[in-house]
Amino acid sequence: MKREIAIVGMIVCIVVGLLVGWFIPGLFIAPTPTPLIDQIKTRGYIIVGTSADYPPFENKTYPAGEIVGFDIDVSQLIADELGVTLEMTDMDFDSLIGACRAGTIDMIAAAMTYNAERAKQLAPSSTYIFVRQVVIVKNSSSLTTITSLDDLVGKDVGCQSGTVMQTELDDITGINVFAYASVDILIQTLDAGGIDAAYVDGPIYDAWADTIDLRIIYSSGEEPLALWCKQGEQALLYEINKVIFESYQDGSMYTLINKWFGNVTA
Repeated sequence: MKREIAIVGMIVCIVVGLLVGWFIPGLFIAPTPTPLIDQIKTRGYIIVGTSADYPPFENKTYPAGEIVGFDIDVSQLIADELGVTLEMTDMDFDSLIGACRAGTIDMIAAAMTYNAERAKQLAPSSTYIFVRQVVIVKNSSSLTTITSLDDLVGKDVGCQSGTVMQTELDDITGINVFAYASVDILIQTLDAGGIDAAYVDGPIYDAWADTIDLRIIYSSGEEPLALWCKQGEQALLYEINKVIFESYQDGSMYTLINKWFGNVTA
């Protein structure tokens, strides 16, 4: 008798389960996530992450603290294309990828070099500008021109944390690498004699050369910079790439390059 009751109970549970599935199918189907581009347009603004200590790409004005720079102007072009306002969020450079993957920010615009490791975590845009990397020292330094980073073995060399420059330096045994969250601190440490040299993007040298007596002892070939968004957001990435392509076609990108870097023509 108990066995019969148990069997009847099982049949009832199965029937009820089938009826629930029939009448309420949504309980068994995962909701389709809203594409990020639609979320941005609905809220009316795009959140772009940067590290505002990297002039002329991004830095804060004094005393207002407004974030300005080449990357901000490029981001504004994208916001305009989407018909939304631009909201810049400042954070440490090595926090940007995690923030974008988590959805705290919609896009990264922070002079971030393209490499395969980053492309495994986020979706890169088309290259929007190329830059060289340089090793810089104070003009009074005894270091002379070098032919490769290997020549820095035994030296104290600074860079910004989370950058490709840090990766390159870390890969060479014997270089004493000091990584700083802020380029401001990096350059100030170099100026104070706390490190022998700094490895940075070329425009960073250009931005500081008028303030601190610096010289270049090494320069790499030009490398591509990309804007970045979450993987799987093809519609947003399409709009980002469209803006990059069209801004080079109509000359507006050259206008921004001339504004922030100079000596460039369309």
